[in-house]
Amino acid sequence: VGRPIHPDRDGGQLMDVAIIGTGLIGASLGLALHGAEQVDRVVGWDASPDDQALALCKGALDAVISPDAIGTVDLVVLAVPPSAIESVMSQIAPFLHPGMVVTDIASVKRDVVATMHAYAPEGVDVIGGHPMAGSHDRGASAALPDLFVAATWLLTPTNTTTSTTKAMMRGLIEAMGARVVVVSPHEHDRLVAIVSHLPQMAASTLMTLAADRAQRQHAQLLLLAAGGFRDATRVAASDSDLWLDIAFANKHAIMEVLDEFGARLGQIRMLLHDDDVDGMRRFLSGAREARRALPGKASRTGQWVELRIVMPDTPGTLAEITKIMGDLGINIEDFGVTHAPEGGRGRMRLTVSCAEDARRGAEALKARGYSVFERNL
Repeated sequence: VGRPIHPDRDGGQLMDVAIIGTGLIGASLGLALHGAEQVDRVVGWDASPDDQALALCKGALDAVISPDAIGTVDLVVLAVPPSAIESVMSQIAPFLHPGMVVTDIASVKRDVVATMHAYAPEGVDVIGGHPMAGSHDRGASAALPDLFVAATWLLTPTNTTTSTTKAMMRGLIEAMGARVVVVSPHEHDRLVAIVSHLPQMAASTLMTLAADRAQRQHAQLLLLAAGGFRDATRVAASDSDLWLDIAFANKHAIMEVLDEFGARLGQIRMLLHDDDVDGMRRFLSGAREARRALPGKASRTGQWVELRIVMPDTPGTLAEITKIMGDLGINIEDFGVTHAPEGGRGRMRLTVSCAEDARRGAEALKARGYSVFERNL
């Protein structure tokens, strides 16, 4: 099956890409691909007429196509939940032909990649993919063209995935600003069970525990929720239907890591029971050092400082604070805002990478009437 060749400026061939599924990830992918020099057109469809129409309206898709037209593209991206992979592959398989590439964005890989490979005709290259990006929002309405910038994108090739396909996918992903990590499908599922799926289960457990305690014993408990609790439970607000799908698709790896997590919680309980202060200190210090060692932007001085600023909840306050810092030439490495339950005020957390910058920033903010507290991280 032939298709028109769209030459790029170097005389190569530009790709046509089909995205099946235009929710948050699919629509964001469409927006991001429009900025990739390797891509000519992005087409696709979605089972949700609303998401499909919005993806078109936002420019994530150039056109909607039907399954029988899938053979006109070079790359097919299945941006659907793991439970929908088999249904979609059975629908499009008759129209796939040698030379095409099929990938996906599901957060589980072993069974998903096996299913894609089983349905793909001979000569169609299959390579699993998982962009570790997103938010607790859902649908095309939340799509962003820079969603994948600085994100990790896991690729899980099969034993038959060609080096040409691997290189093409790496180049395309890097063009969207993401960094590529290549692992096997089985290794992928074990890794994400720890860094993604367990945090979701832990956050959901903590959130339901607090909510149940608030209902049964302390009605004001959730009003006390401070930054630490909100940070730890943020992902509990994620799409429950999506996580239901993920949980059962990767249940064996999740159960394995839950068992280990439970055992470690038991060890903490034993430290408390035995009044083992030294043991608890080693545990907390080890966790602190491991957290500080997470890969990320390096501090030029080796010291991160957080400014905690009490601020009125009024229009323009955030802009004023950031302008003060910007006028001093201080780069804000990270920030967050927590609003008081009763409204009217809140607390902003600014992270800077230099103690001297923190001091200068705090002095300037205090001079403008803000209450500022400094904390070394």
